[in-house]
Amino acid sequence: MIDSLRAARRLLLRRDVRSSVLIVILVACGPSSSGSPPDSPPPACFADSDCGLGMRCEGGTCIDNNCGGESLELTYVPPNLLLVLDRSCSMRQIPATATMSKWQIAVDSIKQVITSYANDIRWGLTLFPDKTLAECTQQDFAFPLADGNGPGIQALLTNALVATDPLYPRDPCVTNIDTGLTQAATDPALSDPARQSYLMLITDGAQSNGCTAGGGDAGAEMAVQQLFSHGIKTFVIGFGGAVDAVQLNKMAVAGGTPQSGTTKYFRADTAGELDMAFASIADQVIGCSYLVDPPPEDLAQTYVWFEKTELVPRDLTHMAGWDYDPATQLITLYGMYCDRLRTHVVDTVDVIFGCPSPPVL
Repeated sequence: MIDSLRAARRLLLRRDVRSSVLIVILVACGPSSSGSPPDSPPPACFADSDCGLGMRCEGGTCIDNNCGGESLELTYVPPNLLLVLDRSCSMRQIPATATMSKWQIAVDSIKQVITSYANDIRWGLTLFPDKTLAECTQQDFAFPLADGNGPGIQALLTNALVATDPLYPRDPCVTNIDTGLTQAATDPALSDPARQSYLMLITDGAQSNGCTAGGGDAGAEMAVQQLFSHGIKTFVIGFGGAVDAVQLNKMAVAGGTPQSGTTKYFRADTAGELDMAFASIADQVIGCSYLVDPPPEDLAQTYVWFEKTELVPRDLTHMAGWDYDPATQLITLYGMYCDRLRTHVVDTVDVIFGCPSPPVL
């Protein structure tokens, strides 16, 4: 029995799911014997109380209650979320129930959600219309998806609140949703196999009749449909009452994110509703994937626990449980298990390699 325990290998990793901080706890089995050679040092322990937490005394040596093991690194992989933001002239308007312009409200909400989810999401930003090519077309890409973009995006949008800033909603006065989306789809980071990717469209108006460079309404719908066919969902937010509700509904369905009820997109008519839409979307995209490096040697000896008491099943169908992808070295949780992580119902996750017993308390 002792030899079997000594031969097992175990890694215990604890992560507080409310942050991206990983706590790695490594314990290793010590030798066990029924006696000591005459020239051996004095026993390290005489009772379990002489050992640390999660250890027991056996044959004069403190050993781990849960098999022992080696340390591997487990790192949270944040998903991509690319903001596709309308900066058309109508964003300067002040809603009837507000004291700030739609542009000010949108900028404040975006800055707030980036701060709230700074470590949970990998951010990117493009704005339409841009300032370089002819109106209705796009060339400038403010922030392609990358690590550490949050502060830069916040600074750019803060500067764009000033009327003299080039990105302040002024001109050209068109709403080119089609080319805004087709440009966003060119970001190479969206095709990164190691992380989930999403778009968030924020607009306060309808596609301009004279803008057809990206196919108009049909082109915008096709753009999000093609992204969805590659596993990239698009969330659609209509801000204010001047949007084309019919077209935004179509894009929400094509993008794979229809809401329940007759309004399929996120309708936000006030600052509070816009804040809630951003937070709801951010909660939905928070990932449940973790890079394991070096990879586990034997998945049959890999065990995932919630709160040190609930064994999470491995699920090859990706409906409810965990699975490992050797191509990306990612362990991912799916279904209700991922939902419980996203909503902070679960505080800790433990992954054990080597033996199925629960983690030490």
